[in-house]
Parts: sequence; structure tokens; C-alpha cells
Amino acid sequence: MIRVIIIGASGYMGRAVATAVENNSNDFTVVAGVSPSGRGSFAFPVYKSISEVTEPADAIIDFSRPKAIYDCLPYCKEKKIPYIIGTTGLSEDDMRFIDSYANSVPIFISGNMSLGVNLQLQLVKSAAAALGVAFEPEIVEKHHHFKVDAPSGTALMLADAISSKSPEGKKYTFGRYTKTERRKQNELGIHSVRGGTIVGEHEVYFIGTDEIVEISHRAYSKQIFALGALRATKFMMSMQPGLYSMQDIVLENEVLSNLYVTDGQALIEISSLNDTKNGICDVFTALADASIFVDMISQAGLGRVSLTVRSKQLYDALSALNSLKVTHKNMKVVEYDDITKLTVEGVGMETRHGIAAQVFEVLSASGIEPLIVTTSETKIQVGINSEFVSIAVNAIAERLDL
Repeated sequence: MIRVIIIGASGYMGRAVATAVENNSNDFTVVAGVSPSGRGSFAFPVYKSISEVTEPADAIIDFSRPKAIYDCLPYCKEKKIPYIIGTTGLSEDDMRFIDSYANSVPIFISGNMSLGVNLQLQLVKSAAAALGVAFEPEIVEKHHHFKVDAPSGTALMLADAISSKSPEGKKYTFGRYTKTERRKQNELGIHSVRGGTIVGEHEVYFIGTDEIVEISHRAYSKQIFALGALRATKFMMSMQPGLYSMQDIVLENEVLSNLYVTDGQALIEISSLNDTKNGICDVFTALADASIFVDMISQAGLGRVSLTVRSKQLYDALSALNSLKVTHKNMKVVEYDDITKLTVEGVGMETRHGIAAQVFEVLSASGIEPLIVTTSETKIQVGINSEFVSIAVNAIAERLDL
């Protein structure tokens, strides 16, 4: 049984969380609430301040106002319990205060506790990366007339997701009233609608020439946010101090999705290039002129580079590189044929550390030496001798549960 304190218990979301706990009474119970009025028709006591709470608790769930963090974080640190923050409208100063406690308190923070919205974030990231500058992004968010902050925290999360996939980032434009200039290429428009009882709608448009890609999410009840907060609370029960988000939950069981091999590779190690400034350029220009397909690339210091090519193109690649010895007289070229590229892939690697360490621990324990390594946010690629492929695949699959 997880005992929770609800901050903002008398508010819309506070009441929704209380209802969600009541519907999940086998796993949760509310021991106390906090509300400025100190009143509420609940089965649990409601206090004006967290400092008045004496009931033992396992976690705090907060959907109130930003100022509450200044009392709740010291309380969580003292009681050694996690803090789940669903509050929006946090300022840069608020975030700095939250960051200052991340080494001593497990903190879960999200501008939107819906799993669907957080899946939307992943889809938006993928779309932004795939569509690039050919499509112009715009966000429209809609909420009820009681919402006090604009744009919504979720809209800003979506904007940040899009901006993270732009080399130069995006400049946010909040509405276009008084604007008398055309849309700029790095612009991202964010527009807010307030009215009635709209729970929450977020529409992301990628607008291209003669076509539009739309990724949207609509919430029909606040219960989805309350249930998301309970799921976050359960998730945080085993977490160490640090900052966590709904992305950690969305990707909890999807850190890794693929493990596959690419056979028929050859490794070429090039060193002692005379001109370290232009030498690397000369290498790849020579290979491009010879129509050589280069896959993995790893630079290991000045004047050194390793790369893989298809085994069937190894002879042509070596011939192209030998032509460089006229200008790079000390250049050394070492080749290894019969190499296999092993790829570990998963979208969750972007937010989960330690995957690379596990991969290399497995290879080391199996007596396998990586010959070349390249990585990205969601991939680890390792070149190994082909004779060890079966051993490596089985060991990594068992260790990482693939």
C-alpha cells in the first residue's frame, strides 16, 4: 500500500487524484491533503501547509501552484520520499530550485501525466527528424476557461521535442497578433485556445507544400492525468534521487527494441596522415570518387580514422587510398576482412544510461574485442570478427532481455 499526500487537494486535479486513489484502493491510500483553505470534504485530513502534516507518507503528488515546490522539496528531503510534480507554469527559477534538490530527492516532473501525450511526444520527435526543414511546425493547444497559464506545459514540451531535432533549434512565436512579417524558417508557432470545459487538446501540424502531417491528442477526462500520476508514483517507489519524467515510463519496457547483425563488412584503419587538417577530407574524397560505400566511421585522434566498407569493395577502397600516398607519404593502411557489424537499437536509450556499459561488459566477459565502435542517441554499433557473432548475439540478448 502506497501512502500519498495530495498537494492542491481541493483543486480540480487534486480531487481527480483522490478519486483515482479511491478506485485503486488496493494499491494506494491518501493519508493527508494540503489546500490553502485547509478544508475539503474528504475521508482524509486537509491541512493549510505541508508543515502541518504529521501522517507518515511514501510520496507527495502535487498538482497545485508552482510556489508549493519551495515547501514540498525540503519536506521530501527530510522524510526521504519521492515528489511527483504535475504542476505547470514553472519558471526558470522554479526549475533551478527543483534541480538543486535532484541529488537528494527522487523527483518526477511532467507537464502532462497522460501516457498518450507522452507517446505523442515520441511521435513528434520522429516526425520532426524525418520531415526536416521542408515542413513548418505549428502547435495549437486548447483548454478549459479555468486554466491560468498559457501556453500549456504540454505545448511547450511538444515544442521542445520538435526543437531538439532542429540543428539550430526553433524560435517560438506565441500567436501572431501585431506581426507584420512573413514566417521565418526556424519559427515554431504556438497558439492557445481557452473556453468551456475542454479538458485538453494538443494538435501538432507539420505543414509542407501541398500536404500536412497532423499528430494530435485529445483528453476527455482529468482521470487520465490522475491515473498517470498514480502510475508515476508507483514507478518512483524504487527510484534513486534524480529527475524523472513520463518518458521514463513510456520507455520503461522499450529501452531496447532491436539487436541485429550486418555481415560482409571490412574494416580499414588509416593513420599517420601528414596533414591532419585536410587528411581526413582527402580520405573520404578519394573513397567517394571511387564510389565506395562507407558505413561506420570512428576518428581515433589526429591523423587517424577507422571505417568500414563492404567486403566486396575492399580491394577498390584500398586502391583509392593508396593513391593518397603521393601527398601523404607516411600514411599507413591496415585492413581486416570478414567483419560483422552488431547493432543494438532502442528509442529508450536516449533517456536511459548504462546500456553501452552493459554491451561492452558482455563482450569483454565473452572474450570479444570490439574493433570499431560508433554510437548515436538510439544506437550502439560494434564491429567484431565474424567468428564471434553467435556468441556475442546470444550473450547480449540474454543480458539485455532482447
